[in-house]
Amino acid sequence: IKISHWNCNGISRQKTEVEHYLKTHQLDVLAVCETFLKTGTKLSIPGYHIYRKDRAGDPKGGVALIVKKGTQHKLSTDLHLQTIEAISISVSTNRGPIEIISAYHPGGNKNRAAFINDLTKLTRIKKEYFICGDLNARHRMWNCKTANWAGKALFDLSQKGIFLIQHPSRPTYNPSSTKFSPSTIDLTLTNSHFETTTPTTSPELSSDHSPIIFQIKLTETMKTATKKIFDYSTANWKLFRHIINNETMLTNMHHNSITNTDQINKLIDNFTVTILKAHKEAVPQITPGQYNIKIPPHLTQIIKIKNMLRRISQRHRRCSLAKKLVNFLQDKIRHESNTLRNDSWNKTLTAISNSKNNNKMWKLVKLLKNQTNHVPPLIIDNKTLLAPDEKCEALRTVFEKVHLNTFNTTSTADNKVKKIAQDIQNNQCTTTLSPAELVKPKEIKKILKNLKTKKSMGLDNINNRMLKNLPNKALILISHIFNSCLQSGYFPDKWKATKVIAIPKPGKDHTKPSNYRPISLLSCIGKVFEKTIAYRISEHASANNTIQHSQFGFQKSLSTVHQLHRLKNNVVKTMNRKKSTGLITLDTEKAFDSVWHDGLIYKLHQQKFPSYQTKIVSSFIKDRPNSVHIGECKSQSYIPAAGVPQGSTLSPLLFNIFISDIPKIHKGTQYLFADDIALSYSSKNPGPIINNLNNSIKRYEAYCNKWKMNINAEKSEAIFFTRNTSKNHLPNKHLKVKNVEIPWSKSVKYLGTHLDCRLTFKKHIENTAIKCDKYLKILYSFLNRKSKLNLKNKILLYKSVIRPTLTYASPIWCTSAKTHKNKLQIVQNKFLKIILNLPPWHSTNDIHNRAKINRLADHTAQTNKRYWIGCARNSILAKRLNFLDK
Repeated sequence: IKISHWNCNGISRQKTEVEHYLKTHQLDVLAVCETFLKTGTKLSIPGYHIYRKDRAGDPKGGVALIVKKGTQHKLSTDLHLQTIEAISISVSTNRGPIEIISAYHPGGNKNRAAFINDLTKLTRIKKEYFICGDLNARHRMWNCKTANWAGKALFDLSQKGIFLIQHPSRPTYNPSSTKFSPSTIDLTLTNSHFETTTPTTSPELSSDHSPIIFQIKLTETMKTATKKIFDYSTANWKLFRHIINNETMLTNMHHNSITNTDQINKLIDNFTVTILKAHKEAVPQITPGQYNIKIPPHLTQIIKIKNMLRRISQRHRRCSLAKKLVNFLQDKIRHESNTLRNDSWNKTLTAISNSKNNNKMWKLVKLLKNQTNHVPPLIIDNKTLLAPDEKCEALRTVFEKVHLNTFNTTSTADNKVKKIAQDIQNNQCTTTLSPAELVKPKEIKKILKNLKTKKSMGLDNINNRMLKNLPNKALILISHIFNSCLQSGYFPDKWKATKVIAIPKPGKDHTKPSNYRPISLLSCIGKVFEKTIAYRISEHASANNTIQHSQFGFQKSLSTVHQLHRLKNNVVKTMNRKKSTGLITLDTEKAFDSVWHDGLIYKLHQQKFPSYQTKIVSSFIKDRPNSVHIGECKSQSYIPAAGVPQGSTLSPLLFNIFISDIPKIHKGTQYLFADDIALSYSSKNPGPIINNLNNSIKRYEAYCNKWKMNINAEKSEAIFFTRNTSKNHLPNKHLKVKNVEIPWSKSVKYLGTHLDCRLTFKKHIENTAIKCDKYLKILYSFLNRKSKLNLKNKILLYKSVIRPTLTYASPIWCTSAKTHKNKLQIVQNKFLKIILNLPPWHSTNDIHNRAKINRLADHTAQTNKRYWIGCARNSILAKRLNFLDK
């Protein structure tokens, strides 16, 4: 195993040199200290894994381990040291695991006891270890001119015979000033019995510390299998269908002949094996190409000359010419490296411009917009969690706790609800479906046709591409499985197993596990079954008007803009009648995750849903094993105690049914969009508004208590819409949610739109402009004058990403003042001038003519016109509004 360690004094600016160094010496592990990386800073090197521990709250310090891909290893548990910064990996070798630790002890530390405790912890690991790094410990035993307290402490500890101190013969630290002597402070501490080569310094890389290289003899790292991906561009789907047809047996098969869950599970297992076998035969695997910048020969030569001069300057420290040349060449290397990376980026953008397919561009944009795509070290109770398995367990604890939000609360309906739910669950009788209720291959084929091919797959490893290419024979088999499941009231366990991925919440502290959102990856074929169930439940719900007319969320032909439009119209009407309107937005805490399972089953039963639908939903929502995944690591599975499955097709419909009996506001108006709830009341005087809203809130609180839901008072907001300025016409009391006073705000956010007291939409427009400025920073490398992305794609990017953000809910704010709307036009002008490489003072008319884009006012006029026409033709919307206006 070839190992190097180095104090880099900031790694970001030396990335090209580090890449060259790793490849030149064919290193397995590079231990780095003083990385100077901030938590959000990205660092990647092709062909290597990077593990970091950045110093919190300080731009300096930090340690990292750079490990060659293919080396079998895992990140070790953090030791929770006080003064020494350390990160550790366990490398699997043919002679057992070896712990490799990158460590750094800051020179300014004066806490001797903490340093000795940390050293004791590090050196008493019950494994073979190599601790590599800058310990700022000087002693004559390792060729330092003088000893310091850290060196003496380290030497005394080594005398106990627990570990050896290995060091090169030449100094590792060469101060830039000749006033200070070179010293050896970059050391290796080891308890290993393996023979190693003598550590040697190398004059490479740009730092006042030299890198040290050594090799552990007679050991080889265990290699991981090279990860391959399926190449769908060369897939033989004809062969795929042929194999499935040969393996699928339909003789004497009928859904009525599949009588129990064991038969269903066996059929699913066999069918899954058949699909995966056909997929393996028909779709070739390739090793994915990796992004790699080739260092040109002239830059390699400059690096060699710089290293040679550095060696000379270290030997002849008073030779100022050699130092000046080294500094000059270091600057030259950095400049050339930046140019090289810019050229590589430009080539990528040029390739995108020349390509007819824009998929690669959208992938890059998505990566840039969602910049945090990994889970950094997590901090719990002042302990840092580095290892993926530790992070998985920490996130699992948080995600599981979310489902217990209201689970243990008592309800007045507990006894009757549990009795009905238990009776339904214990009912083992199969239901005979009518011909109209049966799932037919034609229905499955229609669902598969509309599936998106690039959706992530679940734990069964079957993706939508495979499903879309299934032969008719397989569709017949699937229909038999689906029908037998519906008749038995059984949702297969294999399709309930959930892979949970943690996604960081934007703008939050990502070291806290609570600031992550779980994203569930479900079985693709299970989701097809969900769609067939959802269709049947929707038919019954629609025929019986189960879902409230004020509910616009997850309803066909209805959107957030329709609900906002309804809200605005109601407020404006009352204002025109010289009335005021009070509105409160209620935040239902973790609404989807805390749905009471038995309560949902009870409501389906009470609302006369067919028994087979109630039974299948009961099976669907209960006993769903979830496990959190980070890379190859996964947590122990947990069963959510409450809630509807996240990422499921069926969940939004079930949630709407669960809250379909929400109490209606007396003489007021209710606005529902899934779990976003707003209540309003209008009057000429504020007194009746406050009283009626408080009464409605109390009714809603009682409803939530009964059905085990929880209102988050802290996130609830209230606003008073009025044109009156007289104090007599303004509220002098606050609304109350759970006995917490909710102050009247100047503006509230509802369904992505900021509503102010007079509906001027000034704040909404200002926030939109700020949001687009953030997007500009993210997309600047695509849009700036030096970008090689062609004009057509730059404008396409603007139209697809920025303009929809600018114009969101434009039918609602189109009545705002011209001065407010001009702020959005200024944002569009700014983007177009950057895209067209024109100065800030260039004519606005000309930039729109050149870009062939309408002014924002003209564009919104066109889109709003289409919206009004759509509203006029929308029979579902008309039916809702007619009912609500009665």
